[in-house]
Amino acid sequence: MDEVEMESKANSVIKWNKNAKLIISDVDETIADLYVPAEPAMVEELSALLQEGKSLFFVTGQSIKSLQWRIVYQIPKELRKGILLGHCSGAEVWGHDNEGNLKDQPFYSVYETAMTQEQKDKWRDIIKQLVSEFQLEVYDTMPVDEFKMKTGDNPRAVMLEDRGPQITFEVVNGYDLTPEQTAQLETEIPESNGAYDLRIPIVERAQQLLDEAELPVTPRIAGVFAVDLAVKGVSKTTSVRHVLGDEKVLSSIGLTKNDVENPQHIEVWGDKFSTVRGGTDRHISEALPKSVRSVDFREENPEEFEPGYNIVVWQGKKHLHQGLLEYLKARHHS
Repeated sequence: MDEVEMESKANSVIKWNKNAKLIISDVDETIADLYVPAEPAMVEELSALLQEGKSLFFVTGQSIKSLQWRIVYQIPKELRKGILLGHCSGAEVWGHDNEGNLKDQPFYSVYETAMTQEQKDKWRDIIKQLVSEFQLEVYDTMPVDEFKMKTGDNPRAVMLEDRGPQITFEVVNGYDLTPEQTAQLETEIPESNGAYDLRIPIVERAQQLLDEAELPVTPRIAGVFAVDLAVKGVSKTTSVRHVLGDEKVLSSIGLTKNDVENPQHIEVWGDKFSTVRGGTDRHISEALPKSVRSVDFREENPEEFEPGYNIVVWQGKKHLHQGLLEYLKARHHS
């Protein structure tokens, strides 16, 4: 058993994997807080990894534009060739050219091949219907603290973003309701894990409307308080498997299939691996050999992880994106 696997199994302080060549990472609350740019210290660490010849593959439910202004545009252009962007939960994967510019076309796109314009328009009509039926108050995306200042604890207030291949509701105030709050909503909400979650009836109704319209779109609970409606069959697993199996994509970031066949050469970063609480980062792990180490920077219960996968919880003083930064800084002293 190798050093990384030994320390993971022992659940001790997680040491830096010096053999890593490809790092596959979630973004929200792993690299940066929601709807804000990555901190300068994080950008510095990511740039250092790229400078060392490592490749970064960001896989997120966010849009390509969000990835750019929050992370990519802060990284020196000469280093961006080592970055892949899997946005909207893997609906598309994009790379960068030798000058650090986004390529003209994605390496692959499920969105453009799976839906006609008529279907895309009908999908948007269903979103409007959901907003009306659930009497949602819609806001543009913004940092969560700013949103809470504007909306208080109103559970019907949501952020809504159309990302093209994915449309997302951020149900910031409605995912952990008390029985009293639920009664005031006059919407039937089942109890889930000891709380009442407005996302559940939204997802159920969305599924009904999408099925009636025969649209290839899947609604699902995601993140801490999100509802994602994405092209059917798309997940973080999809994009990771595509990249690892495509020599052209790998070569664009300086890797070969031989490089990624060794589990020691890959590491996963995320913050939502629980199978109980809708963790989508586990779908990255599911695309990889089970021995690949996935580091969870949220304080989750390992008993809720997919059995058999090498998912370990960061044991540092900080968590989420601050925990990742702590981990990255610690590597300089190991």
